[in-house]
This record gives sequence, structure tokens and C-alpha cells, in this order.
Amino acid sequence: MIETRKHDGVSTDPESPFLSALEGRMVVLEIVAMTSLALALDTTEGGNGDQARGIAALIQDTVRQRCLEFGLNDAAQRSANAYADELLSTALHSLYPE
Repeated sequence: MIETRKHDGVSTDPESPFLSALEGRMVVLEIVAMTSLALALDTTEGGNGDQARGIAALIQDTVRQRCLEFGLNDAAQRSANAYADELLSTALHSLYPE
């Protein structure tokens, strides 16, 4: 298994095996996250928009809290929050388009 921890001297060349492996893993994680999120948000026969929005809010709160716990800098926190918002908004809109 390829190490995904930060290494000194890692090439920033987009063709580097390390970056390619990391990029591939991110694609898989995003697909798994979106599929799981859609399943979690649409837990009833007719779907429950209020319940789904509640789950989304809980996830956003957790992302904010974990960013603080991990000591992420402001830019990383903004990035994480924006990404969570993007994933959640996409999932909610696809399940509840109104």
C-alpha cells in the first residue's frame, strides 16, 4: 500500500506516483461519501427533507468542530467547510430538488 503521509522532498510533479495515488484515493473517497450521504439522507419511503437537512447540519457542525480539534489553520478550515457544504448541497438538491 502506498504511504499517503507527507514526505520531505515529495515531487509536486502531477505525474508523480505519490500524487497520482493520492488523487485516485480522493476520487474514490468522494464517490463513497456522496453515495453514502445520499443513502443516509434519503432514509424513508417518500424521503424526509427536514430530517435530511438536520443530518446535513449535524455533519457541518461536526466538520467545524473536528477542524478545530485537529488545529487546522484558517485556510484549511474554510476549505473543509466549503467542501462539506458543496457535498451536502449537491446531495440535498439531488434528493429534494424543490
